Amino acid sequence: MRDKISLHQYVLFGTLAILILWKIVTRNFSFDLGLLWWLLGAIIGFLFVFTDRFVYSFLMKPEEALGKRLKDLFDGKRFNEGLYLILNERHEQRELIMRSFLFVIVWMVLAVLTITSITSPFGRGFMLGMGIHLSFDLIYDYFWNKERFEQWFWQIKREVGTEEKRWFVIIVSTVIILLSFKF
Repeated sequence: MRDKISLHQYVLFGTLAILILWKIVTRNFSFDLGLLWWLLGAIIGFLFVFTDRFVYSFLMKPEEALGKRLKDLFDGKRFNEGLYLILNERHEQRELIMRSFLFVIVWMVLAVLTITSITSPFGRGFMLGMGIHLSFDLIYDYFWNKERFEQWFWQIKREVGTEEKRWFVIIVSTVIILLSFKF
């Protein structure tokens, strides 16, 4: 678990460093307050994807054992233990809202709208952070956690073929990479 959390951090900060370097190389870089808002938005957007674990445990499935244990921990003001549990017991959370095929499609549409119509550095960074997290989780699950990868398609009421899943990962990865350079 700790290794994947470390990988999350490396991916986020590595991607942000690459994008800043890209802005420097293309002479679009300016060190100002907008850059700090953009970075803050990216970090918060990245962390925001973790909130679907809370939604699952407290709103969607509060009657499950994990939801009951979390409620007890948070009621007892043992927040650190609750956060550790929610991140560590991710295999019990099967129908996460943000880690789904449909949410990724909605995110891509919103990302295009953000790029074309929002000038707020925080908003652009927030959408970028969400995209980095979603794409990392999707690619990680595709290559290293096949059981978890299958759960990305829980909202689809038919059997999704292996080739369709592969193309989904390729298309989403390509779109997120291309969009990242526009944020």
